Amino acid sequence: MEANKKQRNRSMLNRNIPLDVMVNILSRLNVKSLLQFRCVCKAWYNIIRNPQFAKTHLEHFLTRERLMLIELSRYLADYDVLNDEVEEFDYPAISTCRYFKILGSCNGLLHINAPNSPMVLWNPSTRESRELPSSPIEFPTRSRKCSPPLYGLGHDSLADDYKLARVVIFATESFETEVKVYSLRANSWKRIGDFPHNVYNKCPGIFVSGALHWLVTSEDDSPCTLCVLYLDLAEEKYGLLQLPEYEPDQMYCEIGVLGGCLCMYRYISEIDFEVWFMKEHGMMESWTKFSITVSHITGLDKFIHMKPLCCTENGQIVLRVGRKRLVLYKPKEELFRYLLFHGMSEHSETVTYVESLVSPNNFDARGREYDAEL
Repeated sequence: MEANKKQRNRSMLNRNIPLDVMVNILSRLNVKSLLQFRCVCKAWYNIIRNPQFAKTHLEHFLTRERLMLIELSRYLADYDVLNDEVEEFDYPAISTCRYFKILGSCNGLLHINAPNSPMVLWNPSTRESRELPSSPIEFPTRSRKCSPPLYGLGHDSLADDYKLARVVIFATESFETEVKVYSLRANSWKRIGDFPHNVYNKCPGIFVSGALHWLVTSEDDSPCTLCVLYLDLAEEKYGLLQLPEYEPDQMYCEIGVLGGCLCMYRYISEIDFEVWFMKEHGMMESWTKFSITVSHITGLDKFIHMKPLCCTENGQIVLRVGRKRLVLYKPKEELFRYLLFHGMSEHSETVTYVESLVSPNNFDARGREYDAEL
């Protein structure tokens, strides 16, 4: 009797609320709640499992970045910066690995790589994962050696496809490379044009504005003349971006993403750290700067490594300072606050991602999306 009453109430709920209103309400809820609400009724289940709903949900959560802490490649924790909440979790598919790295993050999907194991795309919010097929390295006749591959994960919005780029640099006298791109929709690899410049640091590609980005040395191969090389994932072609006000004698710099914009950060003196971000991709005049005086952060040494990780919705910036600390920085007021995140050590890694319902298993064998329409 009670079960029939609940069923009638659910039916009334679905009839009284238009579908577009229901989708709008549900798309603003966090993933944990949505996974539980799949059991409410069949209509909600069909909405929540639909790939189109996942895209609508993602639009609401793209600016709500979260941090993942990896401790000695075994311990994982999820940190909600805005609410200062930590959740520990395990991932069975990699918990038995002695060593693994997260080499890319895009729309809630993480690229995980472990020695002697298949590469994996994993959504930590839904716990869904997918093993990726391997692709052999095609060595040139003059060399059987290469540096460890560089990877980059991103989204091709024109094809609505997630792509993983792999860059291999061979140990030859002349600069020779191999670049392959994996398509999640096609579930296959293909070779594209060679990498046109040597990399400045062996970091994963930074995904922003539909392209993967790496710091590279320019045409004359001078180690101090730097620019940003990008790979457009829709066209699978390369382009170059110039760095702002870069002097050859300035110190080591890196690139990243802040607030959905490409950013570059570096020390310009022993106590001055600056961050540039490109407000409009490809527009040199849109580079904008803010500076941090390191001595204003209590207890920090000169030249301690700093890395901007993400922006909160109210414009504050989370910095990784050294190996053990997270700092919340308010640029307008130039105020700092240590985040009380226990568990970090010198062996910890931090990865930025967004909460999403995006599934690595959305496509069938022909590359068609399951249940594409609501």
